Amino acid sequence: MKQTRQSLWIRLKEKKNILFDMPNAPKKINRSWVPERKAFSRPVDFSWFYNQTKWRKFSKKYRQNNPVCVACEVQGIVSPAEVTDHVEGIENILKACRNPIDEKECQSLCHSCHNSKSGKESHRKKIKGG
Repeated sequence: MKQTRQSLWIRLKEKKNILFDMPNAPKKINRSWVPERKAFSRPVDFSWFYNQTKWRKFSKKYRQNNPVCVACEVQGIVSPAEVTDHVEGIENILKACRNPIDEKECQSLCHSCHNSKSGKESHRKKIKGG
């Protein structure tokens, strides 16, 4: 029996409805005392800074001049730098009225080290309360 594409699509659609139609599915319980979690949200958004052409050019040039990850180098590992990171964090640099586009304020990191550092900083802020 030859089946057309349309008939296969209809059968597949019907099958999905059967598979995902859960009459006893757990319903979301709204607990007013539990704050709703927002995935990947930051308290302050600095995309306005990181999307500037000035920062992008500086970052690219800085990584060309410093091609090795600083954190890996301390451990005796040589890995290419993929991110230009602010040592203290952009928020602290701007609060102190220092120039965020300055080589003294930056370091070259690989993605792994940058994510680790950023995660630790973010967790520290959550514990301190901002």
